[in-house]
Amino acid sequence: MKLLKLLFGGGANVLRDTVEVFRPNAEASASRAFDLDSATLAQLSSEFHQPQNRTWFDALVDGLNRLPRPVMVITVFGLLIWTAIDPIRMAEVFTAWAIIPVGLWTIIGVIVSFFFGGRAQIKSHDFQREFAATLASAPQVVANLQAIQGLRDEVAETPQPSNPALQDWRAEHD
Repeated sequence: MKLLKLLFGGGANVLRDTVEVFRPNAEASASRAFDLDSATLAQLSSEFHQPQNRTWFDALVDGLNRLPRPVMVITVFGLLIWTAIDPIRMAEVFTAWAIIPVGLWTIIGVIVSFFFGGRAQIKSHDFQREFAATLASAPQVVANLQAIQGLRDEVAETPQPSNPALQDWRAEHD
């Protein structure tokens, strides 16, 4: 009895306190992780949901940030059109490009991949989110279709009133 009082008595759990020296308390660890996640999400939310006190400079920088992708796409299509219009001049341009070092082409490729790859990843996440929302609405769509089918069945079962003018018209056109 004295051993149990020594281990568990006196308001302190000596056994638990000893074990926690070698192994962290799972509940306390989960609580700390939750607090960290909550703080991270709060910070992220404050960064993206702050009041829009935007200046003309902010709008200018946002506009400039949106330019690289459209400019690259327009340039590529412009090169294709230019090649069709003036193939000899484009042969000269492509010949000049042939002497650009491989390292520079690698850097250009990385930059282009960064711009388009990031956009593809964002679009992929948006697609997955929209797909999940569509799947979540599927039971409601099925219920709506069943209700519509029930209405069709009701109309088919309901006796139609006699309409002599309609019967005459059908007799003439059959």
